[in-house]
Amino acid sequence: MLDKAIESTTSINLSIGCSLGYLYSLYVLLNYMKKTDKKYDFKKVLMCYNTVQIVVNTYIIYGTYYIISMPNIFAINTQYTDSVKYFTYLHYLSKYLDYLDTYFIILKRKDKEQLSFLHVYHHSTISLIWAYLINNGHGNGTTAYCALINSLVHLIMYSHYLVTSFGYKNPLKKLVTMSQIAQFYSCIMHSVIVILYENIVPKKYAFLEFSYHTSLIILFTNFYNKTYKFIK
Repeated sequence: MLDKAIESTTSINLSIGCSLGYLYSLYVLLNYMKKTDKKYDFKKVLMCYNTVQIVVNTYIIYGTYYIISMPNIFAINTQYTDSVKYFTYLHYLSKYLDYLDTYFIILKRKDKEQLSFLHVYHHSTISLIWAYLINNGHGNGTTAYCALINSLVHLIMYSHYLVTSFGYKNPLKKLVTMSQIAQFYSCIMHSVIVILYENIVPKKYAFLEFSYHTSLIILFTNFYNKTYKFIK
């Protein structure tokens, strides 16, 4: 049953269609908001949404944390298992749930402050990356390292959002962005180790990982510089 679900929901055409649909929906929604004076209040909805994200990402962490160990912290040459396949697939599905981040930003009229190229680029492409990996049978083994690290960062991020949704200020806000940047450096290190030592996952996927996370590092670092004026 899991294999059928994976096959039917990770096709490249479907994933591309979802990404294009996401981009078009942003265009429609932004134009709609220009024609209305409405500003939507999603305080209670966001509390529920952030809680759901925390639960989902905690569950993925619970299901994948065992793949790393000392000294093999990048899970190199980890054998494929049905359990890891299930959790990486769940991680892939959660990338569509993340679309709601963008819709909330627009409906709250926060797009000028928060709707950056970085945000749209990341949300519209990450599902494609995971669909490509999983559909080709390699969303497993050491690949799950990236799902684990990303889920950990999302746990930190949505915990921050949940705290601020109650009206509290988080003095550790900078650490949220720093953890995101650290994630991308970690995944680049992972891709290099995979290229050098991995014997199960084809190395072409490591080159894809390296290229994608390099682009994210550039964009996230630029965002961090502009937002906090911390890194010169």
